[in-house]
Amino acid sequence: MDPETATTLRKRPLSVRISKPGESSSSMAASLPAPEPLSPTARLFKDLFIVTLFGSSKPIDLAAVRAGLLRLVARHPRFCSIQATDTCDDDGTPRWVRTTVNVDDHMVVPSLLDDGGGGALRATTNPEQVVEDYVASLSTLPMDFSRPLWEFHILNFPTSSTVAATAVFRCHHSLGDGTSMI
Repeated sequence: MDPETATTLRKRPLSVRISKPGESSSSMAASLPAPEPLSPTARLFKDLFIVTLFGSSKPIDLAAVRAGLLRLVARHPRFCSIQATDTCDDDGTPRWVRTTVNVDDHMVVPSLLDDGGGGALRATTNPEQVVEDYVASLSTLPMDFSRPLWEFHILNFPTSSTVAATAVFRCHHSLGDGTSMI
């Protein structure tokens, strides 16, 4: 194959829409874009998560975070998609399927109460250790694959004289890596 033909072949767009048995071409045109297959890398990352911490000098406003997350979800299709295996295909290829997102399901405001039952925050004794333990537990907990694979945790208590609150963003590694998430 000559280099000119190879260049032409690489520039040709590839179709990812696969018609299902019994599906007519007119219904395909009227439907949403086809679910995109998971990349081989996304299939490889089964239980890997990206956990990012943010410190804030002021307590975090939950309404502002909710509005920001709504803008994020609207802008990035992966944040409003779930991983699903298409059972109609013979190969059972996992795909990204768009779904409705309830941002409140992804915002987590944990109650870090003292184990002694007194109702006091454990953060008053050693708040940095509480945050560290909480983040460590996030890296081992599984995610719910029935909804988009991200969570935003808000810890509204001071950990030092300069940090009044901590936010933790956790997402499944199949959504991206550190570079692509930036």
